[in-house]
Amino acid sequence: MQKRWIPVFLVCLSALQCGWGANGEGHALLSLLVNRRMIVILKGTYATDSPLAFSEINNNQLFRDADDTINVDNIPAYSDLPIYIDFGEIRLSSKFGSPILISSNDDAVAFWDVLTSGRQVYCSQIYSFDPLNDRCLSTGGLINFRDFMNGNGAIYPSRDVGPGIYPHAGVFVRAIATGYSKDDATVSIDRFDNNDIFGHNIIQNVNYDPGVDAAQKQILLPQFFPLLHPSHAPGYLVVDDSYQPIILEIRFNLKENLMVHSYPNGSSRTQTVVSFSDWRKNHAGQFDIGGAVLTRARMIYPGYASSLTITGGVETTPNRFYYALYFQVEDKKDETLPIAATPVRNGRNVLANIMPGISTYVLQCRYDCKYDGFPEVVVNETPFEMQLGPRSVDLACGNAVPAGCD
Repeated sequence: MQKRWIPVFLVCLSALQCGWGANGEGHALLSLLVNRRMIVILKGTYATDSPLAFSEINNNQLFRDADDTINVDNIPAYSDLPIYIDFGEIRLSSKFGSPILISSNDDAVAFWDVLTSGRQVYCSQIYSFDPLNDRCLSTGGLINFRDFMNGNGAIYPSRDVGPGIYPHAGVFVRAIATGYSKDDATVSIDRFDNNDIFGHNIIQNVNYDPGVDAAQKQILLPQFFPLLHPSHAPGYLVVDDSYQPIILEIRFNLKENLMVHSYPNGSSRTQTVVSFSDWRKNHAGQFDIGGAVLTRARMIYPGYASSLTITGGVETTPNRFYYALYFQVEDKKDETLPIAATPVRNGRNVLANIMPGISTYVLQCRYDCKYDGFPEVVVNETPFEMQLGPRSVDLACGNAVPAGCD
């Protein structure tokens, strides 16, 4: 019994190191970790730490697809856009094969280990005054949405999994809707959680890249079922056989990447919708608007994780510079989100919960050159080692716009 209290003591030390508790969130995490070994948190942000407020992104205006003919009559501000997300479950996999080989339910059962099975609905505002007909309202989805977007992370009901290496994590998204859409000049109404909403359920648009044909769709996995994190050494999701508590953090870049698009609908009219920016897969009037959302998962052992303090940043308005942390050996850094990231602000910038001794890290200064919400240009970088305890690194960022960018 004595052994079981040691991890809780370590968590308390880490809470002081990482700043947990300043906003009350740490107390909830500590309480949960007393009763089980692993908790799962979801984040809908590119930045793990101190993400921009909605109103700080693009001067509080939704990004607009320059290749589309869009209707922006009465378009809401970035901070006023209604957003609704329906999560089905979260799974891990201990299999080293590719999920693309899954072709049946039996294959899926063999490949995935269920981590959570409870459906969760997050929303920026209620969509029904009847709690029996509004899963978001009845399950605390308003509060979860806030934490999902503010950098704390929303705690997702889960169970413990056994020791092992888990190369894959998957977030199964049933539906995602945004609250602005026009059918030519007419306001569109769609369905979400068995309710009518003003807006559009974009899950039908974001599962495949623009230009993918019907034959390819028969063999490709839908991109949101699941949102997939394929990890590689040294970033495997490792559950050891100790009593150490673990936080599994999974995030994807939703908040910073909202863009207005259009395409011809089934009635030969122009459908204007708010989806994700086409920073990675160019969209030019196609029905499909996928390919922009990346996912990253990491295991945090609070007893060992520490904070990384970064100096040398200069804040800009609008803020398009980011500090982004990767393993130095990662060769396709634009094919996954960074391990941790934060928008560059004046003074000290802090990344919390960085694990020591895994591999050499590289800290990058990145810039959103295309002005679509994703910082794709590497301006500057420096490698460093992370040992036990807090670490400081200096990296100039925000001093000047890179050549060729506006």
